[in-house]
Amino acid sequence: MKSLSKSVLVMFIYDLLVFLLSSWFWYEKTGLDKKLFIPAVALVVVTGLFTLFLKANYKIREFNNTGKNLYLLFEGVVFSQIPTAILFGFFGFNLSVVKFLAANIITIFVLLKIYRSLFHYYLFNLKPVKNILLIGTNRNARLMADEILAKKALRMHIAGFVRDTKTDEEDCLADSSEQIYSLEDGLSKIIREKSVDIVIVAIPRRMEGTLLTEMVNSIPRRVKLYTMPEFYEMVTGKYFIDRMSINGLFFNFMKNRSAAYDICKRIYDIVAASIILTVTLPITLTVAIRVWLTDGENPLYTQNRVGKGGKVFKCYKLRTMYANNYVPTSNNLELADKQEDDDRVIPWCKFVRKARFDEIPQMINILKGEMSIVGPRAEWEDLVKVYSKEIPVHFCRHWVKTGWTGWAQINQGHCFNDADELLKLEYDLYYIKHRNVLWEISILIKAIFLALGVRHG
Repeated sequence: MKSLSKSVLVMFIYDLLVFLLSSWFWYEKTGLDKKLFIPAVALVVVTGLFTLFLKANYKIREFNNTGKNLYLLFEGVVFSQIPTAILFGFFGFNLSVVKFLAANIITIFVLLKIYRSLFHYYLFNLKPVKNILLIGTNRNARLMADEILAKKALRMHIAGFVRDTKTDEEDCLADSSEQIYSLEDGLSKIIREKSVDIVIVAIPRRMEGTLLTEMVNSIPRRVKLYTMPEFYEMVTGKYFIDRMSINGLFFNFMKNRSAAYDICKRIYDIVAASIILTVTLPITLTVAIRVWLTDGENPLYTQNRVGKGGKVFKCYKLRTMYANNYVPTSNNLELADKQEDDDRVIPWCKFVRKARFDEIPQMINILKGEMSIVGPRAEWEDLVKVYSKEIPVHFCRHWVKTGWTGWAQINQGHCFNDADELLKLEYDLYYIKHRNVLWEISILIKAIFLALGVRHG
């Protein structure tokens, strides 16, 4: 997973210094126990950086100076103090600790906000614009250009497109007002005159020798060269889907299969599922009892879901809808959003669904080895049949175990149509290509944060 900007590293180092120096200063100032200095400060620094990472503070392609980002920054700073507060809870929580935590939160938040405001100004006003030249005038080139233009924080400009008449059978830019070149215009001349920084090859078929030779002779070392699927991943965090890219994903998947990864992932699944089941047991019991008292029916039920290799299994869930075909009128419900605009949902269970408490029993499926903590979402059997007809490459998501949460869930949310499902599949295939245990741990933690804030998809 390559980064598009070195600014991420600069911001990370600045944040590290702010967490470290602020905690150091206020720890000394408030006269706390010297014996706890190192663990307390270390907890603030590590937790703070990790929390900001989980809250996408270092995702430059999405960076913007919005109220939402301001809130997420403050929330991250507050979370950074929680482990230290717990530490002092064991060794004596007093007024000095409160002063340390409060002063540290305010100082860190203000300093981080000042830097981000300055960075935002630099990003949108001072940072040099990178000029992009796309080789191709087909659908792939158009899609790549639209994604680049949508990510304004990347500060990238489309310098033009180069049409290769021998391979561009599908010309989506024939009537476009954007600058279209041909190879006869001279690739090296175009790059020089347009001060091109990045060349993206968006030709989905095998390129002929003349084009390859032209690029070798014309693209200088200072200019970075990417394939369209490669750059699409970097810009969007999704996997580009077409016939050629699916073949590439297949070979990548087969080549990178690892027994060590499978063992570590299984251990991670068992440990995480056991902890989640134990910690959430009071919540699970409370919801189950209240659902049972609502209509007297079993609060636990199963659905047929499709897992790894297309194998169907019984997925456990807490019931959040009325039983016995009882459907109240919508006049009696406060409809929260599109997903919950359903008369079958028990009114107080809308929060349960948003916080994903109804899916806690899936930890049983994980312990049984039918699911994983992180992976593509386990879909209903009938729904998979529908999507498999509409999206021919839908089967790829069953190369790995389905998950309780996943890359798609924390980035996209629920699906309501085929277009949403295709978008989710791009996230799922990106996960399949880049999956590793450390990344999956961060996905789980972010999913928990989102669930607690009822923002999980």
